[in-house]
Amino acid sequence: MKEVFKKFRIQEEAELLCYFEKVFNLRAINKLLSFKSEEREDRSLPFYMRGYYLPIYQEFGGALYDNCRKTSEKLGFAENNIEFYVSNDPNFNSSSIASRKKDIPHIVIINRGLIERVNPEELSFVIGHEIGHLVYQHADVTEVFRFVYPNYENLPPILQKLYEFWSQLGEISADRIGYLASRNLEASTRALFKLSSGIDEKNFNLSHENITNIAERTFNEMQSHPSHVSATHPANPIRIKALAALHRSELIKTVDAGGEIVADKKLNEEIDEIVKILRKVPFNDREWAELDFVGSAGMLIMMADKEINATEHNYLINILSRYIHWPPAYLEHGFDQEKPVDKMKGAAKWIIENCPWRTRDLLKQLFPIIIRDQVIHDTELNTFMKIGIEELKVPSSEIIDVFLEGTKKWYSPLG
Repeated sequence: MKEVFKKFRIQEEAELLCYFEKVFNLRAINKLLSFKSEEREDRSLPFYMRGYYLPIYQEFGGALYDNCRKTSEKLGFAENNIEFYVSNDPNFNSSSIASRKKDIPHIVIINRGLIERVNPEELSFVIGHEIGHLVYQHADVTEVFRFVYPNYENLPPILQKLYEFWSQLGEISADRIGYLASRNLEASTRALFKLSSGIDEKNFNLSHENITNIAERTFNEMQSHPSHVSATHPANPIRIKALAALHRSELIKTVDAGGEIVADKKLNEEIDEIVKILRKVPFNDREWAELDFVGSAGMLIMMADKEINATEHNYLINILSRYIHWPPAYLEHGFDQEKPVDKMKGAAKWIIENCPWRTRDLLKQLFPIIIRDQVIHDTELNTFMKIGIEELKVPSSEIIDVFLEGTKKWYSPLG
């Protein structure tokens, strides 16, 4: 199953995981966290679960027990690998807890509200989805993020955006394992619809055709009126379309045929087109102009002293992440056709003509580049002043105010 899981993972999610590995050294931190977990004698979690949740034992679990075990075994997990529990929670939800201890099983919790409103095939999808999170070790990434940045608001903007995007892709990867467990597109789609709405069939016509039509219509509306929402789960129409793409893919056919499982380029391209809506991009002409101005002006300020410092570059990347999903690619390829000076002049002209009130805020965004390395170079300061006066038409006195206020706030030589 390992090879199947590897091929079922969303390609971009795996690529982002490699990036996080490079930034955090996830593997090393996880090994240390696992070591400390093994070192501790605390075995309270299983006892807490059995005391405050309902364990799904064979003796009284009935059809629910059979479904949980059949689904987990189908995905390669023996009985002692995962424990299933029912929570007395009316919310339509489920969750999983990954174990770091070798002798303690993973945990999957199914809320009462969910069990009461899904049929066995839909429940298989939900269980498979939670096992998907365990398979791809999503909790390991989240735990490292929380360990390094216990206060989420302190997470650098670019990492915050990428983590949210990775989390959304992770949900789609887990959905694929849910589908692998249920092997029923209609049941999987209904489960997703119920999870997002909390409703059952009593008062609604939840036919597969109706659900997919609603998802398609909503997806088209989202494309026509893009709005980046900060969330760890993708919108339901995106998940439904991604499942449908998997259902008709060559990847599924190769799994059914039992032959060698190869990467499905067509499926990857289709998913890439679907999840494009999740990537942050400028929404309007003003955001495009600000992106071009801050990107080009920032580069000019950084290059003024003939050396681009890593702290300056990281700062600019974080500022640009307010506008675009992956700023490094924008900086690398965004100036192939135009020189930074030309792009800056064009963007500044548009800003002055259409939203002149933004000029001071943009200068304040650029200023920290000068002192990010805790050294004030005359060339960077002169470039900053020139951009403010000649391009943004801001009086020199106001630019000096920005410089002095910023210096007082952030400048700390030898600090």
